[in-house]
Amino acid sequence: MKDEMAFSTPTAKKPVSLYTVHDGAVHTVQRSPFYKDIILTVGGWNVAIWKEGIMTGPLLQSCCAPKRYTSGHWSLTRPGVFYIGREDGYIDIWDLLEKTHEPAQSQNICITMIMYIKPWTFSAKQQFIAIADYYGTLHILEIPWTLSHPSTNEVSSVSHYFEREVKHLEYVEQRRKIREQEKREMELELEKKKVKTFQKSKEQLEAELKMDYESYLELEKTILTNLGLSKEKESMSYVELV
Repeated sequence: MKDEMAFSTPTAKKPVSLYTVHDGAVHTVQRSPFYKDIILTVGGWNVAIWKEGIMTGPLLQSCCAPKRYTSGHWSLTRPGVFYIGREDGYIDIWDLLEKTHEPAQSQNICITMIMYIKPWTFSAKQQFIAIADYYGTLHILEIPWTLSHPSTNEVSSVSHYFEREVKHLEYVEQRRKIREQEKREMELELEKKKVKTFQKSKEQLEAELKMDYESYLELEKTILTNLGLSKEKESMSYVELV
């Protein structure tokens, strides 16, 4: 019994949810050093920022970049900054306090694919970033003051931005549910109208048949009278016939 338990294969749990956000393989999943529930993902031609526990989608999803993204890393000292490497040797620098729909700036590093990015704080006044490319070359650059030193209340400002995006996602989800409910109600109303139209047509058809039958009885009676023939039994009415 112990041997069976020791070699038993653990049962894999199914994913809670699945999102199609990246149009390529995801190679970077990294938590923010300032907010433990904020996660950066990089893959394909775009990047996304998620909040743990929010199941309606990412807080930020970038548009398709001109070149495929190959690496990424959060800034160690600025909560609203992260670096994204591209396959053409450029680095896109995102600053959420400046722009949220596109990179704040781009910098060419080499002529080949960037494979890894790692910022490093040397001192309170100096910070570097190490960049490795496809050919194995290591590039070390000094990060400028504006990208290494946070502005006043930057932590709270970026946090408020994430909170606004969470509320926006909640509003979008609420509107989606309302639209689905309205669509179901419209479909139900359309079905009711179809049933009413069918019933009305059926009633009209019965009325026309009744009029035709009564006209036939009148014609039959007139012909028999003109011929001098009498019927032993009166003709049945339309209601009795039905």
